[in-house]
Amino acid sequence: MESRNPYAVLRLDPQASAAEISRAYRAQMRLHHPDTRPGPDGPEQEALERSRLQSVMDAYAVLGNAAARSDYDREHPAARRTAGPAGARRVSRTTRPEVVAGPLVWTLPPERRKP
Repeated sequence: MESRNPYAVLRLDPQASAAEISRAYRAQMRLHHPDTRPGPDGPEQEALERSRLQSVMDAYAVLGNAAARSDYDREHPAARRTAGPAGARRVSRTTRPEVVAGPLVWTLPPERRKP
């Protein structure tokens, strides 16, 4: 498997805090985990989903550990520059990212709401 930028895999800004990394990891796991998705369309799709899930876990193994993250940043200074501009893809509760990494909010469907 190719080595990918863990900041890009988790869709994070390189200056993200530990809490933001954890929220982004949980959001990406929810997005790619087989228990939360319908069944794959075939063996190729299943292999692709498995590789995406593995890349999310690998990215968190690097960024979730402070020592491993500092080693990665020291060894790959270009990864910090190519992850995106500061704040562009940062997962936070004040902006509206592609994947919401906050608490889940459930509301009634419109047809079940009282008038």
